[in-house]
Amino acid sequence: MIKIVIFFIIILTVANCNITAKNPEIFINNYKNKISSNSGTYLAANFYISKGDAYKARKILEKNTNNPKLLQLKFFSNLVSGEFEVANKISNLLASNFAKNDLYYYPQYIINIKKNKFKENFNLFKKNSLKKGLNDLSPLINLWISNTQNKSSSILNEDTQKKSIHELLILENFYKSKSLKKIANQIYETENLNNNDVLFLAGFYFRSKDFQKFENIIQKKLSNQFDKKFIIKNFSFNDNIYYKTPNLHTILASKLYNNSILNNQQNENSYFYQKILLEMSIYLCPNLDISKYSLAELYSLEKTNKLALKKLKSISSDSFFFLPSNLKTMSIIKSLNKENDYENLLFSNFKIWPKNKYILYKLATYYKTKKQYHESIKIYKKIIDIYGESDRDLFLYASNLDKIGKWDQAKTLLLNLLKRNPKDTYTLNYVSYKLALKEQDLDFALSLIKQALAIDPENGFFLDTLGWVEFKRKNYNKAVFFLEKSISILPRSSEILDHLGDCYLMLNRKKEAVFEWRKAIKYEIDANIITNIQAKLKRYE
Repeated sequence: MIKIVIFFIIILTVANCNITAKNPEIFINNYKNKISSNSGTYLAANFYISKGDAYKARKILEKNTNNPKLLQLKFFSNLVSGEFEVANKISNLLASNFAKNDLYYYPQYIINIKKNKFKENFNLFKKNSLKKGLNDLSPLINLWISNTQNKSSSILNEDTQKKSIHELLILENFYKSKSLKKIANQIYETENLNNNDVLFLAGFYFRSKDFQKFENIIQKKLSNQFDKKFIIKNFSFNDNIYYKTPNLHTILASKLYNNSILNNQQNENSYFYQKILLEMSIYLCPNLDISKYSLAELYSLEKTNKLALKKLKSISSDSFFFLPSNLKTMSIIKSLNKENDYENLLFSNFKIWPKNKYILYKLATYYKTKKQYHESIKIYKKIIDIYGESDRDLFLYASNLDKIGKWDQAKTLLLNLLKRNPKDTYTLNYVSYKLALKEQDLDFALSLIKQALAIDPENGFFLDTLGWVEFKRKNYNKAVFFLEKSISILPRSSEILDHLGDCYLMLNRKKEAVFEWRKAIKYEIDANIITNIQAKLKRYE
């Protein structure tokens, strides 16, 4: 992939790119005002590509051009946005000048697969070396062809060779499912199946009429982001690609999706290359909604949220990925601070999926931000009743009990959590800090926070708690030492700055106290806390 990366760098990091990044509005406005110079068009398109929006760049470059630089950008924007036929036409104009760059052969490669022109791709491989994300499709294609020609009768006897989910699905097109059960069971035992693999394997067991294994794999191996009851109930829905024995295009599309994940995990390339693989998978199998979802995730990471939401919107309500797409949509809307839209989405989704853990968490958090703690407690209680008493859920339930004044009940739950897991640093810190605030059992509070810091000695929040415990114990010099260390780690924490100011005051260092309180106000967003700090400033300035 080095050649591809170099190609990206040549296109995207020329001197003009720096200018665009610093003053993007100049070039965008120039383009909108129909300044038709090649340089203006190049800079505008280049800006959008640098921001991850190949669709916008493609639109800017729609007009015909013979300019090599514009053609390069036009090719790249069409390739990344999945317009492979257009990209292929442009590559034919450029390949003679850039024959050593295999990126120009990607559109032709995927078009040949779509048209089942495998021989043409074989010849393409002879001349060019397509990289890891594509060349490992060849063994799957060869397996399909060899079985079509009845040349693989011995493959089921190769017990020592571990088969992949994609090999299993190819073999299912040529052998009875009973003879493939051993391979499927071996794959079932694999721990690292992604959600797409899980659904395809569930489909194999469904078609094999092993309904117990079918339900088991969905319940145990599929993420809780999915509506599992809906999937089990509607698995035989006609448009569900996981129900029918998948054809070669669907299998290769699934492999391309897996390659995009592997590429991301290994951090081999930029998001651009992952997008190309995902768009290729959708090109081969338009109903592979997991690729649409993954594209949305990439666009969300790049802050091109309109594109992310558009991809998510293309996932229908009948899709098994409808719930995950709604969860992702909610996260994006929340990040955009669209409070009314987020609230409407949250409650409409809660009506559809009233027992989904992820939606329940979001609902509980919503109530907490509104300081409606009685409501958030009900939600956490519901989560515990449905999903059991996990440490995390018990902690959230107990901390909300504390917020409505039920500290004794909360404390009992939290101390029981520490008996179950004495190294739970966040519970150690929480109990210690609350005891300090309430000036209760300060020696015990000190021992708890020291246990947390023994595990995580550079945690700024834990150091703040230790400082505050020492403050309540009237060890002000020790308190200042730990709070100053905490501030060096978390310099913009208004709470720690406020604490440090209070400590300075107790040591008669009023000017320093005022200085810290002023900084605290700068970073604080809670109106009540701001009012309290302002009162201290008014008194001691």
